[in-house]
Amino acid sequence: MRAFQLSLRTAIAVPFAALFAATVVLQAVTQHRQISQLIDQESVRVLEALTSNSRARLAEFLETPFLIQSTVADAISRHGLYQEGNLRPVYTHLRGVFSDLYAGQQQISLLSFGSRAGEYTGIRREPGEGFRLILKDATTNGMMNVYEDDTLRKVAAAFPNYDPRVRPWYAPVAGSGQSRWSPIYTTAGERGDITISAATPVVAEGSLLGVMEADVRLDSLNRFLREEPLRGQGQIFIVDAQGLIVAHSEPGSVLSDRRNAAGQRERLRISESTSAQIRTAEGYLRGVPAADGASFHFEHLDARYFGRVTSYADPRGIDWRIVVLLPESELLGDSRSAGQGALLAAGAIAIIGLLLGLWVIQWAARPILRTAEAANRIARGDWDTDIAASSPLRETTVLVLAFNEMAHRLQRSFQQMQELLTHDSLTQLLTRRGLLEQVQWTEPKRAVLSLVGLNAFRAINDSVGYGTGDRLLQAVANRLRGHFPAPVLLARVGGDEFALLSLVEEEGDQSAERFGKAVLGLFATPFSAGADEVMVYASVGLVAGHLRGEGLAEWLRNGSIALGEAKRHGQSQWMVFEPGMADQAMERTRLASELRQALDKDQFLVHYQPVIDLATGRVTGAEALLRWRSPTRGMVPPGVFITMAEESDLILALGDWVMLRATRDIAQQLPQLPEDFGLHVNVSARQLIQSDFVEQVQRTLEASGLPARHLTLELTESVLIEGDAVTHQQLSRLRALGLKIAIDDFGTGYSSLAYLSRLPFDCLKIDQTFVRDLVESSQNAAIVTAVLHMAKGFGVTVVAEGVETEAQARRLLQLGCASAQGYWFGRPAPLEQMNLAQRSLDGAGLGLK
Repeated sequence: MRAFQLSLRTAIAVPFAALFAATVVLQAVTQHRQISQLIDQESVRVLEALTSNSRARLAEFLETPFLIQSTVADAISRHGLYQEGNLRPVYTHLRGVFSDLYAGQQQISLLSFGSRAGEYTGIRREPGEGFRLILKDATTNGMMNVYEDDTLRKVAAAFPNYDPRVRPWYAPVAGSGQSRWSPIYTTAGERGDITISAATPVVAEGSLLGVMEADVRLDSLNRFLREEPLRGQGQIFIVDAQGLIVAHSEPGSVLSDRRNAAGQRERLRISESTSAQIRTAEGYLRGVPAADGASFHFEHLDARYFGRVTSYADPRGIDWRIVVLLPESELLGDSRSAGQGALLAAGAIAIIGLLLGLWVIQWAARPILRTAEAANRIARGDWDTDIAASSPLRETTVLVLAFNEMAHRLQRSFQQMQELLTHDSLTQLLTRRGLLEQVQWTEPKRAVLSLVGLNAFRAINDSVGYGTGDRLLQAVANRLRGHFPAPVLLARVGGDEFALLSLVEEEGDQSAERFGKAVLGLFATPFSAGADEVMVYASVGLVAGHLRGEGLAEWLRNGSIALGEAKRHGQSQWMVFEPGMADQAMERTRLASELRQALDKDQFLVHYQPVIDLATGRVTGAEALLRWRSPTRGMVPPGVFITMAEESDLILALGDWVMLRATRDIAQQLPQLPEDFGLHVNVSARQLIQSDFVEQVQRTLEASGLPARHLTLELTESVLIEGDAVTHQQLSRLRALGLKIAIDDFGTGYSSLAYLSRLPFDCLKIDQTFVRDLVESSQNAAIVTAVLHMAKGFGVTVVAEGVETEAQARRLLQLGCASAQGYWFGRPAPLEQMNLAQRSLDGAGLGLK
């Protein structure tokens, strides 16, 4: 190491201290910023002045025709000009005031009057200085005549079936009795002008005589905007609430080539304007509020434009926005160009200093570059990266020494991390990555991959704790290791999933089936998890065939698909992968994705099926049933999507949604319902095992206002049979709230009477499989009779499900069943289509009373 070393800070500071490039650049940037601020300030001032002036002029421009037609309407009323069947006094008055008093108001294209009897007359301004008379009364034989001038000498055009009462300017005013602006529309004459009308009701002695209106053509608005004195090279346009152009200061019409259903040309959208600047401004208008005026700016063809948008609203029927665009050149001329010249000069000086500084930095940074190259070699897995520490700079010498020490420590850490990536720390089995690295076969080999998934492992964790759950996983791993020693490869590929890969000698699925049965046989006895003995069941997905090393990842995916199919067939099942399963899995994935979106997009609804008292025909309750109305699939059967929801956490959100919606619905109807009315809501096993489920039910009851005594939670018999002490505790806490518990689908779970006697429940619902053949099958009748006697002994109520015929209903009543539900009494339907308070059966007709 040299006795004297120059510091890196000194080596870099010397050349930059000799140059003033930084100062020059700072000055140039400051100058540029000042010019930009000046332009921005000037743009705000000019745009505000132009916008305010345009808005004031527009208000005056539109108010004049409004006042004129209102004055004429008053004259018609006061002087009694309207005579049914003869509009001569009206159009004579219109002709006089239009040509003599208001001829200079060029924005008015038509003054007209439509009577309550469907008569019509008007004076229309023509190009040049002339006027035309339009008339429909008793003298025109039902035709609307357009005359060549303002007299009755010669008809230029005639139109049958014209009725002013259905025109946009007439009906709203006649209905409200208030003066207002019409929407923009196409006139009915031969010209088909696009116009907006100011209209006023003509009333005499409290009776509507008709409507007076004055038309303002949109092309006159275009001329008005072009004549704005402050506009200069800027552009002004007006748009309505639908984003259609009302008027603009550009040449040409505001009409597009599109036509509506009546064959009339529609107005341009902003994106269809002939002005590129207006089209560009459209994207900036969407997010700009216009209530108090707002500004924006954009670049177009290397030119900067400033814009301002403000609202123009008239409570009498106008909701527009005025938009003003000004090019930057209108504000400060070539100030920016001059500033850019100064900026280029400052930049040139700064570049000279920068080049000199870069040369010095490169000389000083060579050891740093060597260190970076060594770091790249480490990233590629090359740990032989020691570099020489000799350097003319003290700082780089320290950096190289520190890097060498870091490299040695990284090598040790990488080796430890590699071990963690390839071996599971809990079970000491291979990880998924470790399994993939172990199988580096260059030639295909006959093999069987078994993917083992523990059933309801989450519920085990919730009930016995995560510590016991971890010990259970270790016990499962030890048993697999003891029964399937090397060369079988064992791996833990998920939280509760294990993989076994074994080479086999025979072809076909027979070896896979034997392997699957052998794996399931290991779960026939309990596992020791510390001081606990835990019984856990498993499902197995199998893949068999010739395997190359690079194909293992696909095998694992296929095994996961087969495992999913096995779980859907029930616990302790095995399933060999078939190609069609992949398509089914993809469809389930799509369905799960749509199902998750359906809850966010409010595509679910609740239908209700009434519960009937068989003796009286009275509705005593209703079961809430979830329905999914998909925009692409239509009404999806519950059997399709409920299973999918139960396989994911979505069943929790769906269950909460159904319970809240149903309790709110019934709570609103409660004053009209029977005192003993009961709402039945199904609860899944996933909901029941949630630690906060009881609190969630209590919050739902409080939010909906439904008393707890009116709520019955239905759980399937299989859920209760598979439950444990935690489940029984949850049921007891729920009943303590005051609600009831019903065992749904009773008779299909094969539960013992001794077990049922320990369950806290209030109602049995006989499964429809026993009701369907009740009349024809004496065996089913005997089963139903036994259930009824058993329920009487337990002191609980009974509801028979799936009653579809009158004969079934009669037979149930004869056997002593009190309540039933099914299609015979009513299919599930939205609440608004049902009258639960008055619905009853004709007892005499059914023989049920």
